[in-house]
Amino acid sequence: MDKYTFRSRRQQRGLALITAVLVVAIVATVATTLALGEQVWFRQAQNMTDRAQAISLRQGALNYAAILLARDDANIDHLGELWAKPLPPLPVEDGMIAFAVSDAQGLFNLNNVVQAGQPNGPNMEMFRRLLISLSLDPGLSEALRDWLDPDSTPQGGAEDTEYLSLPQPYRAANQPLQSVDELRLVKGFSAKTVEKLRPYVTALPGSTTVNINTAPDQVLAALCTNLSAAALKPLIDSRVTQPFKSPGEFTSRLPSCTLAATDQHNVKTGFFLVTIDIRYGRLQRQTLGLIKRTAGKATVEWHQLPPLKLEADPDAKT
Repeated sequence: MDKYTFRSRRQQRGLALITAVLVVAIVATVATTLALGEQVWFRQAQNMTDRAQAISLRQGALNYAAILLARDDANIDHLGELWAKPLPPLPVEDGMIAFAVSDAQGLFNLNNVVQAGQPNGPNMEMFRRLLISLSLDPGLSEALRDWLDPDSTPQGGAEDTEYLSLPQPYRAANQPLQSVDELRLVKGFSAKTVEKLRPYVTALPGSTTVNINTAPDQVLAALCTNLSAAALKPLIDSRVTQPFKSPGEFTSRLPSCTLAATDQHNVKTGFFLVTIDIRYGRLQRQTLGLIKRTAGKATVEWHQLPPLKLEADPDAKT
């Protein structure tokens, strides 16, 4: 065998080896792509299954809360009742669920500021007292009134003319708030202000009273024209074991309180908030729901994901 034949065969074997390596690489790439695609598809299918199971758990929790509230004594609602007692997280297959019920009427209903299309004086003043107790500008009550009332005439706040002059223009709602987060559209309400108010306010449909058995200290103090939250602490601490049985009992047990109006408070509730936390597989989700109870029936008014908490300047409008 001459040297040229030997060299040719070496080149052929080298080419065959390179071809074999390329084929193996291509097959491996295709196999990896197929495996990755199958893994992605499997993960998507698993996520859809987890989501469906979480939705089922959420609906079950809302239905359970509605049944619990429908069976409760609607003549008086207080923090010693079964619905108000916290439950530990409940294990479910591949996950857990936890939920809590709270009295939505323990908070100040922002929509009370305007009733039947007209500003409500006592509720305006109550909101002003709440703002002052939280070291916020009491003038925000006028801005909220203009946002809620049906006319377009500013009464100390702002109307369409001012909102339409903003870099991103919009109109005043001139209707009840749909959520507390809508406050961030109202003149003067920054994100920081809304977060400071959130533990004490809500946005419920129609006109509602404050449940004196469940209201936090600042809201309860705002009912009185002359008392601070600190002065109410002994009374608040006793409510679990000695709840108010009637609206009139509030002033009889707290004679130093001067009420601006006698129709702003009560001892029973028609709206309840439900907070549901679900972990199923890789999915974690929180849901907020509102349940309305009337005439011995409890129905779910709405449920939604909680608002996103953006990492931004807390005083910026978003």
